[in-house]
Amino acid sequence: MPTHRVRHFLRFILPPTATGIVYFLAATITFGLVGGSDGVAILWPASGILLAILLSSGWGRAYRHVIAAAAASLAANVLAGNSLGISFGFTVANISESIAAAWFLRQQLIRRLSFSEPSDLVWFCLAATTGSALSATIAVAATPISSIDFWFSWFSTDLLGILIVTPLAMIGANAIRSEGRIGQASVVLEGLLIFALVAIVSWLVFSQTGAPILFLPMLSVLISASRLGPTGAAGGVLIVAGLSTFTFNVWSPAQNLFGIGPLAKSIYLQFYLLTLFAAALPIAALLGSRKKVVTQLAEEKRLLELAEEAANLGHWRLDVRTSKIVWSREVFNIFGLDDSAPPPLEGAINAYHPDDRKIVTNHIDHAIENRCDFDFTARIVRPNGEIRHVRSRGEIDKIESDGSFGLFGIVQDITIQVSHAAAIEKARNRAEEAARQAQTIAETDQLTGIANRRRTTSELVQAVLAARREDRSLAVAVFDVDHFKRVNDTYGHHAGDEVLKRVANAAAKALRVDDMVGRFGGEEFVIILPDTTAQTAILIAERVRSSIAMSGSTPRVTVSMGIAELAEGETGESLLRRADEALYVAKRAGRNTLRSAT
Repeated sequence: MPTHRVRHFLRFILPPTATGIVYFLAATITFGLVGGSDGVAILWPASGILLAILLSSGWGRAYRHVIAAAAASLAANVLAGNSLGISFGFTVANISESIAAAWFLRQQLIRRLSFSEPSDLVWFCLAATTGSALSATIAVAATPISSIDFWFSWFSTDLLGILIVTPLAMIGANAIRSEGRIGQASVVLEGLLIFALVAIVSWLVFSQTGAPILFLPMLSVLISASRLGPTGAAGGVLIVAGLSTFTFNVWSPAQNLFGIGPLAKSIYLQFYLLTLFAAALPIAALLGSRKKVVTQLAEEKRLLELAEEAANLGHWRLDVRTSKIVWSREVFNIFGLDDSAPPPLEGAINAYHPDDRKIVTNHIDHAIENRCDFDFTARIVRPNGEIRHVRSRGEIDKIESDGSFGLFGIVQDITIQVSHAAAIEKARNRAEEAARQAQTIAETDQLTGIANRRRTTSELVQAVLAARREDRSLAVAVFDVDHFKRVNDTYGHHAGDEVLKRVANAAAKALRVDDMVGRFGGEEFVIILPDTTAQTAILIAERVRSSIAMSGSTPRVTVSMGIAELAEGETGESLLRRADEALYVAKRAGRNTLRSAT
């Protein structure tokens, strides 16, 4: 047979075989302890073992374990002295309860059963009760002894077996499966010592012949549950059950501890064990759940501290009534302090820059007075003198019935962001200034310093649009230097440039604040006169002409000017052309004069 087929066969046959062997041993030992089929068992561990196996394995493999357990149960019952028919009936009863309980739990829980979850524990107890009731009913139907006492004895025996053995089996199997070992040596040693204590206390109580001190085993089991969780609760109850069963059936001096008659004593002891289990396992589950929550909170706190450290952000809380402050670790780092204890409220406010303390107190006082949120930025001064920028945001935290409340908030070191914002603002200002300078250069005549042709044309277009929009008048004046070529030829181009600068300066000084003069090219200039009629434009142009004529003497120059007022529906280009035509009329009239377009 190929190796892989051998391995597959072994995986198929070994697990259910182990189930059958364990089930047979548990049933046989129980029969032997109680003296065969006529004895009264306190608990039936075999059902608890089978339920643990069914819950730990998938439904696809469950049938193999059920068949193996059924064969083991039938054999154990026959060896205990039961007839074949009764043995078959008892086997059906025992196997049915484990199947029913497993099916019930799989219907109610979408995840694996956890004995540390109180809700899972409730469903487990309901499943155990349902399965045990079904088993007791089948057993009563399978035996000639059909009494309510027999039903209740069977029910309580199987119920104890499931409640005590199933948690122990599943917890132990999970520990081995998840870690490959039971646990650390210290944990194992503690568990052995606690279980030894439970065994010693139980033996001392159940082996006496006088009045039983039954509260002592319960005390030891509670100690076991509080230290070891669900494992300690189930294990402690199992030890108590084993020793009490031994004294009940074997130890003759203690035969009279639980009343008269085997069945009555059995029911009394089972009720005692159920009470013990009902007290211990819920406590263990709650403690386990509490430990889980504490562990989860510790992990969340660790992750929160990592996140706060990465974000340079910490949280704080102020008790308004007591002025007590609580800081997270990152708040201490932001303020440059040791994380021993936060300063009092006054000390925390004094950690801010003196110029910003009023900002802090005003926001806090306003939030407390109006029960509202707050958000501010300020500077803090660390003990070493370093200044850091922080942003603090907060809100009202839980108003109590007596009216007391707190402030909860976060503080974030935004020094880097402030530095980056300042650098960006500085760069933006530099860029805007460079843009302004570039625009000025692009729109300024480099020789005269007044507007060039591009800017003059643009300003004329805007002036025309404004005049139309506001229904105002607009006039322009075009002038050039008389005989400018003669100046260049006689005195040189340098002297010509100086003449152009002198003319531009004289014209600009003679204009009003809202007027504008620009060099249109060569020795030609344009004056834009907003909100001006032709008559007013003639007066202004005359002032400009006279000012130019009286400016300088080497060489002395004059200008000729043409004036035009914006007509309805006229464009800037047309207006400029009419003013230019008027200029040539002035030139033909002898120069050093002005003319207005009609």
